[in-house]
Amino acid sequence: MSAPSPLDESPLPFLFLMSNLKHLPRTGWLRTVEAPESVGSHSFRLALMGGFAPPPLDRMKCMFIGLCHDLAESVVGDIPTYAGVPKEEKHKRESLAFRFIADLVKPCNAAFADEITSAWLDYEEGRTEEGRWMKEMDKLECLIQAHEYEQATFAEKDLEEFQGLTSKISSTDGTAWLELLRGERSAHMSKRLHRLPIVFVTGREDMLEKHYARLCAELGFKHISLSDVLHDFSRRQNDLHTQFVRDCLRENIEVPAVLVVSLLEKKIQEVSTEEKEWVLVSGFPSSKEQLLEFERKNQYRNYTVLLSQPHAWVLREGGVMGFCC
Repeated sequence: MSAPSPLDESPLPFLFLMSNLKHLPRTGWLRTVEAPESVGSHSFRLALMGGFAPPPLDRMKCMFIGLCHDLAESVVGDIPTYAGVPKEEKHKRESLAFRFIADLVKPCNAAFADEITSAWLDYEEGRTEEGRWMKEMDKLECLIQAHEYEQATFAEKDLEEFQGLTSKISSTDGTAWLELLRGERSAHMSKRLHRLPIVFVTGREDMLEKHYARLCAELGFKHISLSDVLHDFSRRQNDLHTQFVRDCLRENIEVPAVLVVSLLEKKIQEVSTEEKEWVLVSGFPSSKEQLLEFERKNQYRNYTVLLSQPHAWVLREGGVMGFCC
């Protein structure tokens, strides 16, 4: 038996193998999503979910189980349910894969090799409360991802089949989070049925100030300034994120798109009456990220006026219409 090489005694062979998880698609999504998440990205979020494990569960143990639960897929790939591979056969393949993984790790750190194998067995067999809780969170993470794909595909993809996973959620915290997720999904589906009467106006700041009032007057629109929305919010007391927004404005750092869109949506709902009066929103979007976030969370395909000198251009569902200032 030859002695292990310096490379064998390092973590590099293991880390090289784990890079497969960065690029290996979660095959369960491939029937409905063109470019699904990777196994690595799923494991990353599941590990973070372990940080929310309720007492007396060991949060660090939960997070470690989340990181390790799919390591075998770096060897055998992601075997989807619809592939028809019996559960016993799948477990046998993954067990052998973990033997190979452990052999890669042992020359460098034998204790770690045992720990990752133990974490996987805990997840697979539910040996501890932590293992059983993370198995449940794996199903909830999938439901969260399904909701996000429904948003990203503008509810055009049918992901209803994944809702069957709700029966796997039984813990107090998991059930409460599932109900919140169901509420978010229901609200999103409702938004897709009703269009917001809005027009975005963006471009040079001096042009915005010069022309948005004229546009509102001529078209009979109400007006919302994104800048005003952010500054008004920053002056509130004790609201979540107010100090953060205040600091962003003071330091001239862009507020995250997810927060901008949330505040803007609330303002639009406040201003737009039951008669669905049209609203002109100035200063939005200021970035591609803001527009994509709005389209995912609220409404796909929106009218946008780009103000520049000496003309403005209305961008409409992929088309362009001239609009003189």
